[in-house]
Amino acid sequence: MKLASHYIRLREHFPHVGDRQEQDMQLEDIAAALNCTHRNATLLLKKMHDQGWLHWLPQRGRGKQSVLQFIVPAEEMIIGVAKELVERKDLRGALEQMNVSSIPDSLKDHFHSWLNGYFGYSSELRDSKRYDTLRFPLTQAIQTLDPAFTNFTTEAHLVNQLFDSLVRYNRLTQTIEPHLAHAWEADRTRTAWTFYLRKGILFHNGKELSAEDIRFTLERLKHSAIRSLYRWVVQQIEAIEVIDPLTLTIRLQEPNELFLQFMSTHRTAVIPKDAYGDDPAAFVRAPVGTGPFKLTFLDESICVLDAFPSYFQGRAHLDRVELWHVPDMQAQEKYRTLESFQIIHNYRLPDEAESSWQQVQQQGTTCKFVTFNLLKQGPLKDPAVREAIYTAIDQRKLLELLDGDAIYAADSFIRQTAVEPPKLELSLVRERLKQSGYAGERIKLCTISHYERDALLVQSVLREAGVSIDVVLLSVEEFKGERRLEADLLLFSMMLDNNEELRLIDLYKSMQHHLEPACKTYVEQFLHAALQEPHREGRAGLLQSIERRLRSDHVLQWLYGKRLKTMYHSSVKGISLDSLDWVQFKNIWYKP
Repeated sequence: MKLASHYIRLREHFPHVGDRQEQDMQLEDIAAALNCTHRNATLLLKKMHDQGWLHWLPQRGRGKQSVLQFIVPAEEMIIGVAKELVERKDLRGALEQMNVSSIPDSLKDHFHSWLNGYFGYSSELRDSKRYDTLRFPLTQAIQTLDPAFTNFTTEAHLVNQLFDSLVRYNRLTQTIEPHLAHAWEADRTRTAWTFYLRKGILFHNGKELSAEDIRFTLERLKHSAIRSLYRWVVQQIEAIEVIDPLTLTIRLQEPNELFLQFMSTHRTAVIPKDAYGDDPAAFVRAPVGTGPFKLTFLDESICVLDAFPSYFQGRAHLDRVELWHVPDMQAQEKYRTLESFQIIHNYRLPDEAESSWQQVQQQGTTCKFVTFNLLKQGPLKDPAVREAIYTAIDQRKLLELLDGDAIYAADSFIRQTAVEPPKLELSLVRERLKQSGYAGERIKLCTISHYERDALLVQSVLREAGVSIDVVLLSVEEFKGERRLEADLLLFSMMLDNNEELRLIDLYKSMQHHLEPACKTYVEQFLHAALQEPHREGRAGLLQSIERRLRSDHVLQWLYGKRLKTMYHSSVKGISLDSLDWVQFKNIWYKP
């Protein structure tokens, strides 16, 4: 491949020379183009000549010109190099090769069609054994696979393939079930939880799971300086007592009826106590868990998971799962063929393809919303201005601007049903904004870069209503910190899945930082009551009371909800969904 790169470099250095056109050339010109010595240039030319890429007729003697003739077009060589880079799992290098302006669009189309055909299920025989691989495209790069610090659904899903938690939530029965722990019990006060571990569970590095690993996992979460999801639960842990290698008791400061639910989340995925060793960053690069797959390769382009033969719940049917980050995949719709994927998340099928595809029933919903920051001094401190801007966020217009068959207008986290947004007359919205006392002060809307499109749509709707509004984009870590509180409006998203109660409480605890005192006290009282309520219906009522208060104070405005869908081809068997409504790789198999 290095020789091919030299050829491409040489060919592009002489763009005026046509293919198969004989051109007089001096060796020093070629050496300069390849940035090497005359001797090395001669060796490279001979190798290229032997490959049939060019003809090189050297002439000896002063004043005599050698003859060079290019045989293979540079574009063809570039595609060959790009394909070889893909085979070597260097996706970034392949895409960079194809991002050359001189390559005609027809050849780029050819490469992208080939690339998308590279995805999906493949099977081959190795030493009389069948080896099954699933290649899965991702539009979003993987930032981390450390379960304590994942920020996105894709990362959390992969954590579920690499790690296990003490217990698991059954989405069908809505009950907690044994997993790494085969049993557990709580004391009379509901503040001491004792877990009993299964014997013989192995980490990917061959070490056996023990209660010390559970203690290390939870204490690492508690003492982390990074603000992460459900941090408030970890802060309630008062002590962790290891009774013996297979038994431990976790003591809480106060009762929390969602503690078991928390222990089933990917945040509490168990890592070995010696995970860090002498290099804390080593675990981030090569995380070790007990899950059905182990990580064997990870860079900015590709993540490779191989089946863990010693998994305590049985070996996966697939031998390997490869996840490839294709950053511009949405723009490559015209190259995509459904048959090359077999499994597709959140994709709208064409009518003619529906007969051979099926849809998994999913319960999860992603909800986008805006909160109002009353900690900041500005026009939103005025209830009349706040209500006018709240009303000006026209859901009906947002839905018209958005595209998707699973998108709907929402007005509640608890009641996940579509509503009919009111029809707003733009002239009335503008008049109401004027009467509120709003005098054109600039409003800042802050979100993370992943939600830029939503922020720009909200900005467009509010500008049309007469609001002067700017969009500020932050990284995820910056958004977790204090910088977001410099903005008037905060746009974010929530995944309403099996853990929606935990996620809602996490949201409301975060919102308390920028609520007015009376509302903040109200929210705190109802959160405390919800965490001590043993029945799900009772907690739902308490959380809905918080929702109503935030709506009436005009500090929480829903934008839209999006139902999650997973389509799969009829050849795919063993489809089941995890808590994040992603397909569990362990159970997948293919019918030939």
